[in-house]
Amino acid sequence: MRRFKIDKVRNGEAYLRGQEARHALKVLRLKKGDEIIVFDGEGKEYLAVISAASPTSVKLKILEETNVNRDSPLDSTLYMGITNKVQKLELAIQKTTELGVKRIVPVICRRSSTAQLIKNWEGKLRRWREIAVNASKQCGRTVIPEISKPMKIEEIEDSSDLSFVLWEKGGKSFKDYQSYSASSVSFLVGPEGGLEKEEIEFLKERGFKPIYLGKRILRAETAAIAGMTLIQYIWGDLG
Repeated sequence: MRRFKIDKVRNGEAYLRGQEARHALKVLRLKKGDEIIVFDGEGKEYLAVISAASPTSVKLKILEETNVNRDSPLDSTLYMGITNKVQKLELAIQKTTELGVKRIVPVICRRSSTAQLIKNWEGKLRRWREIAVNASKQCGRTVIPEISKPMKIEEIEDSSDLSFVLWEKGGKSFKDYQSYSASSVSFLVGPEGGLEKEEIEFLKERGFKPIYLGKRILRAETAAIAGMTLIQYIWGDLG
């Protein structure tokens, strides 16, 4: 059954609006009387039926709240160095959402040369949040990860139980931390070309532990996906 994102349920009713309404009506050709699954992005999912439709919105009657829990118990944060090719960052957002990340913070690093020229992030933030919504719809999540406004690497203040930074030039393995107990874990990945040594030293002062993923050089988006997979496997609910 098709899944859609809604806003709040009020008095047993909800609405599909904007892109969600267009997709339901024009692409899927849904009509009055059709049943769908909807979720509010904050943990609740419902079985609903279409009760009315207009060109820009779809009115829904809520039939029942479904009792599901597909979100990871781990409070995980991905600090993602902003890549100069936007598709790389978008892929990281999509796939780490599927893996269960709770929060994604785009980070302006020294090698994020394109990002340093951007003054207004609103358009990109809308696009990134849309990707997170669509990935959540696809994988069955009921909570959509938070996509924060980009920040400079010097602005990072992290309070996770464990904080890691990928560094291809050295560090420990995730296996070395398997015995550590953690309910919150953060992971930072640099952009193309990685992080500079001064950035690594700054992050170490902030409590980040350098992590080495192996002998092969990974693309930034691959490293983000691999790192989040290992984090969810060790401290989350994968496997």
